[in-house]
Amino acid sequence: MTGERPFAAEQRGSRERGGGGGAGAAGGMSGAAGAGRALAALLLAASVLSAALLAPGGSPTPDLGNKRRLELKMDQALLLIHNELPGTNLTVYWNFDRCYHCLLQVLVDVSQSRKPGEPSIEAVAVSTQHGSILQLNDTAEEKQVCRLEYKFGEFGNYSLLVKHTHDGVNEIACDLVVNEKPVDSNLPVSIAFLVGLVLIIVVSFLRFSLR
Repeated sequence: MTGERPFAAEQRGSRERGGGGGAGAAGGMSGAAGAGRALAALLLAASVLSAALLAPGGSPTPDLGNKRRLELKMDQALLLIHNELPGTNLTVYWNFDRCYHCLLQVLVDVSQSRKPGEPSIEAVAVSTQHGSILQLNDTAEEKQVCRLEYKFGEFGNYSLLVKHTHDGVNEIACDLVVNEKPVDSNLPVSIAFLVGLVLIIVVSFLRFSLR
């Protein structure tokens, strides 16, 4: 009789130790589940942040009277062409700078300035995937007014000012001005890299903790 008591006590101790191990495993599983939810929330926040940073802010087109409003898409920028030349209608031609021996395509026609100091404005969307060639011709005489090459940035806002110079010579100047800076197109890649790095660190930490 007395010899059976230590054996019973040993069985109770083994059951208690087994119960403690089950509780530890359950705690580890709950911790892993909580970490999974935290990682999902982190990924969702990173996606929302990327979309917010890449989205064009506000209305991209200024007040152009009754003209249509222009909504930008991915890999596009806004170009406002200001024609300050009285009595001269302009035809704007465009193409990629990497397109060799390609004919320039008509981008937009800009009417002449109605009054001195009140330019005629046309808004167009230009591609940002490659550099662009812009050539402005006098529509009536089919004579080149100016030509320039520029690499536009995604969701940027630019103005091309076409006017006479003020140095006493009847020459035409075409100046490109940045109204709103473009967004950083590499930003989503950087955010994805940082999120991936955080995931690797968290998973490594969880594996080390659950061992």
